[in-house]
Amino acid sequence: MPESPVRNWTIARVARHALLRGANRLLEMEAPDIARIARPGQFVEVSTKGATLLNKPFSIAGVNRPAGTISIAYKVIGRGTTAIAQYRRGAAVRLLGPCGNGFERPEGRVYLAGGGIGIPPLHFCAAEWAGAAEMTAIFGARSSEDLVLVEETARALGRPVVTATDDGSEGRKGSVCDALAAELDAVPGAVIACGPSAMLRAVALMCAERAVPAWLCLEAYMACGAGICMGCVVPTVRGMERVCREGPVFDARDIRWDAFGG
Repeated sequence: MPESPVRNWTIARVARHALLRGANRLLEMEAPDIARIARPGQFVEVSTKGATLLNKPFSIAGVNRPAGTISIAYKVIGRGTTAIAQYRRGAAVRLLGPCGNGFERPEGRVYLAGGGIGIPPLHFCAAEWAGAAEMTAIFGARSSEDLVLVEETARALGRPVVTATDDGSEGRKGSVCDALAAELDAVPGAVIACGPSAMLRAVALMCAERAVPAWLCLEAYMACGAGICMGCVVPTVRGMERVCREGPVFDARDIRWDAFGG
């Protein structure tokens, strides 16, 4: 992917802050300049107002362009997300974005494979591309508490989401990769995936074996979001590239998994 442009910080306002499942929440913010140009796969850096030394990066989970809002989904697990969970309606939030390169909409049959923290940008894909491609969403997590945005994605697609959980608490028992393999073996198609590195490595191998295209949204701790700190570099066939600038979306064939440390 080409290097994405550096964005400016902006002040957003909290429009809605809702519980999802378990410790997961949805934060909708008024940020019309970001909403106007955001694409699935891009992310924003969110200020924690001093609770952490660095800002927190989150994939954009959706946009409402007429209302000028963007949404992120997150899990309350540490100081940064605990601070963000305190933001109330009307609160000012510093945002940087949209950062990085997003997905290009593929043609034909498309599988959206999301694992845990990788589900939100795939909800954005479903909402943004509904009706323009034949899409099946496959979401997986450790348990049902972390299977977020399932109902919202099903409404956007007009069809159920295939679900899988490690503990069998919802959907099939097993991983999102198991569910994706079954779908690809039945009807091949392009894959768009986001989730933990181990999952994405498995998806890349699976798609290479079946000769189907795949694009991956890599998860990394993007401290600055502007490509300055070099803390999110990954090995590619072109050399070391920054997840926050050349990514986070990469063609699966371009990642050098043999040298990947994630």
